[in-house]
Amino acid sequence: MKNLAKLKNFGGILCPLVVVGTIAVTAQAQSQTASGPIYAPNVTLDVQRNSGTCPQRIGLWWFALPYEGGAEHTVVADTRAFADTTKLVSANKQFVEFVSPLRRNYASCVGKTNGQEYDFYSVQFKNKKAYFRVDLQNINAPGRIITYQSVAASRPYVRWAIAD
Repeated sequence: MKNLAKLKNFGGILCPLVVVGTIAVTAQAQSQTASGPIYAPNVTLDVQRNSGTCPQRIGLWWFALPYEGGAEHTVVADTRAFADTTKLVSANKQFVEFVSPLRRNYASCVGKTNGQEYDFYSVQFKNKKAYFRVDLQNINAPGRIITYQSVAASRPYVRWAIAD
């Protein structure tokens, strides 16, 4: 009986250690098999270069929270890949524009990103600046509105909603 009690106490100590070790190994294996960093943009827009040195693509972090009859969207453009600062220059309920002075290595860029799947997001490069726009005017839905715009971590930040 004493041996059974000792075995039970030993099992009570060993079992939690095995469980914690298994969880740790599984978590480590999952983090190593991830396809990329968690902080990478999840959407890219290809740049159509007309002249100069341009970035090949622009990254966007784009999140949507669906609800019955519509969705709220949040988008942040990764302008830090080619510019150090950004400021809001124009906004209304269906259009917002930000400008970012280009870094020296991209200052000669003339090009744009529109004409793609997400044509309500665009970046235009000209005059040593990049202009990031969110334009909801051509979306065919009665309820569309930009609810918030700002600059966060030197990047354009826009929240907008759409409803049927």
